[in-house]
Amino acid sequence: MRLREFLFGTALICIALGTTKASAPTVMGDECRPDFADDAPSVVEARTSGARPSPPSGLISQDEVLGSAYYDTVSILISNSRCSDFFGGPASVDVFNQLVSKIRKDVLSVGTAMTMSGATTNIHDARTKKNYRIFDKVSLNSRGPFYRRQAALWEATVPKVGTFEPNTKEARVLILLHELGHLMKGSDGHWLLPNDGKDEGLSRANSYKIEDVCDDEIKSLGKVITTNDLGKYKDPGAATRTVQNSEGTQP
Repeated sequence: MRLREFLFGTALICIALGTTKASAPTVMGDECRPDFADDAPSVVEARTSGARPSPPSGLISQDEVLGSAYYDTVSILISNSRCSDFFGGPASVDVFNQLVSKIRKDVLSVGTAMTMSGATTNIHDARTKKNYRIFDKVSLNSRGPFYRRQAALWEATVPKVGTFEPNTKEARVLILLHELGHLMKGSDGHWLLPNDGKDEGLSRANSYKIEDVCDDEIKSLGKVITTNDLGKYKDPGAATRTVQNSEGTQP
């Protein structure tokens, strides 16, 4: 795992060096709206852009299970694959990093893997033309399928994630990609995955959708990351983001 951290750290530093001349984007706050199109700007402040030169959360180095899942997921997002294309290519790593930076471990019901809730930040990346959102609170369940395969006798069964057994690297990556799908909009202007926080059936369907798109990449986890793959993660452009704050609910 230390080798993977070194390789990805090197790639991230390359991005940081490539974006040091980027100008600070504009950040705007507003009340909760369901779409970007009708949002009106209010408070304005500066926010720096560009990828982080190190893992976005201390949990990545503190929690070996989460750290491994993080690097596995990044390796898929920077690859030349159908799965990466679904999320918008290597540029999606920046959105993924912002998601991971919000993760905090929590104790939730056994059947829950991860939840997102609280205020949302709606972002438009002018360089990539991508729209996405970030939730203020991201809870990773320490009792759920990300970490556990078996529950206590008095608890409900820990569910599979898609078709993958709980507490496996495949299940963990699918969980992270599932949540990323709630954050990003596709070319049609809709979220890649619809909100499913209160609908267990829809949540399973969303996991199956991501698994259908990313099945080959998820099942190929563990292969060596090549220098060419790392090169795809370099960001030669200066990303300018317009950010709109709002109140959100769990997707």
